[in-house]
Parts: sequence; C-alpha cells; structure tokens
Amino acid sequence: MEAQTFFIRSVTVQNVIMAVIAAIIVVLLVRSIRKQKLNHAILVVMWGLFALWFFNGPLWGFSAATVGPDGIKLHYGFLSVFRNTTLPVDTHWKIHKYLGGIRKMKKLYFFQLPNHQSLKVRGADKLEVLQALGAAIDRLNGMKMGRLVERPVNM
Repeated sequence: MEAQTFFIRSVTVQNVIMAVIAAIIVVLLVRSIRKQKLNHAILVVMWGLFALWFFNGPLWGFSAATVGPDGIKLHYGFLSVFRNTTLPVDTHWKIHKYLGGIRKMKKLYFFQLPNHQSLKVRGADKLEVLQALGAAIDRLNGMKMGRLVERPVNM
C-alpha cells in the first residue's frame, strides 16, 4: 500500500500560526537587544519558551497523519519539534464524539492514538476524514483496530 496523507485541519494554517508567533517573538527579541534592554529580552525569551511549550504540549493536537507501511507519521507543525513522530502501524485508534462548546450544543470529533490526539473538528466532512484515516490503518493491519466512542456531555 502506498502512503496516504489525511488532513484533519490545514497544516498550512497551523504552520502560518506558528510562523506569525515565531516572527513576533524574534522581532521583539531583536528590538530589545538593539535597545539594550536586558529585562525585555529575558521576558521575550520566556514568552518564546512558553510558545514552544504550548505547541509541544497536550493542548495542541496533530492536524495531519500519513499512513503507510513504515508507520503512522503525525504532523503537528514546524514548531512542534518534540511532538512530530511516527507510530507503529499496529497502533489502536479511537474517534471520540462529544458535545462541546459553551452550551454543549456542538458535535465535536477528534482522532486519538496512544498519547496523541488530533485537533478537534466539526462537521460530517471532517468526520469522514477521521473515519477514512481509521479505515486506512485497519486496511494496513488486515483487521479492525479502532472504533467511534461517544463521550458523555459532562466530561
């Protein structure tokens, strides 16, 4: 089987968000160094470390996955240097469905692998992408490796 890439959310948009934040931090750092304000430079470096933590932390999910014979490659974005990884093909998966939003009225979905989850999405077209990703993993393994899970409203 040839490798297939499934886009849960746009990787380009995710990389643009990361690039804008990185550019702002670099501009502020250069400006504070030019004006010789050490306190500002330290604060900007701290904000940079916070941004790096955020993009590599549990709050930021993967936006694309490539499924092939060599494994499941997860794409988080270029600033997620510690999160971009390749998992074995025989990894179990789940698609979580739950009601989200302030009033718990929106149907949200996300794809979960061990220690990794995708960005949350809405809509039937995005659910089809998640199901196609699961089906590709199942085809590679020759058996069912996951399922759709409905979570209660209060979780």
